[in-house]
Amino acid sequence: MAVATRTISSLSAPFTQAQLSTALQAAFVNAGFTSLFDSFTSGTDLVLVYAFVVDGAKTFGTTYLRVRITNTFIINQALYSTWNATTHTGGNSSTEVAYSTLVSTTSVTFNALNASGEVRLILATQGALFLPLGMIAPINRRSSWDLKDWNWGHIFISSTMLILRSSGLNQYSNAENDIALAGSTRLATANVQDNERDILSGLILLNQSN
Repeated sequence: MAVATRTISSLSAPFTQAQLSTALQAAFVNAGFTSLFDSFTSGTDLVLVYAFVVDGAKTFGTTYLRVRITNTFIINQALYSTWNATTHTGGNSSTEVAYSTLVSTTSVTFNALNASGEVRLILATQGALFLPLGMIAPINRRSSWDLKDWNWGHIFISSTMLILRSSGLNQYSNAENDIALAGSTRLATANVQDNERDILSGLILLNQSN
């Protein structure tokens, strides 16, 4: 995995919905999303859409991230396998994630992490609130996970960052993936044969379809 470049920015209080959207767009650029794929207003919501290209030559080598900002300062995210910027609609949507409500009277800090083609994350904080925004697309995936058939990209569904969600188009027909942590009780003791410990190279994703 590439080392991430970290860029910190902030949004001073008080702020408006439009100012929050502008600050988020700058943070997404810092995280490696070079430009908006689409942006529009839906009712009272401001919507931003970004494309994460893993392999532009493959049918589903790009995953689309839709970020919806409500007028009550709730940021929502969802993933799509395709996106039409003319009709503002996408295919194979994931279930939308709604993060904690921000307060317009308190400033927000954005830690943008850009690790080449793997990690494009924004860790937004406001006091005790923590919002993991953006996407990750790990370089290592099963050889059977062909981008001509399925997307490869994930969002965190909560501030604990223990579950990743993919688009509705995935190999297991289940969009939820747990992260197997090194602190798992399954890895608590050394191998009884040689008293050595196994080494896991990176975090392991376990699909909830078992």
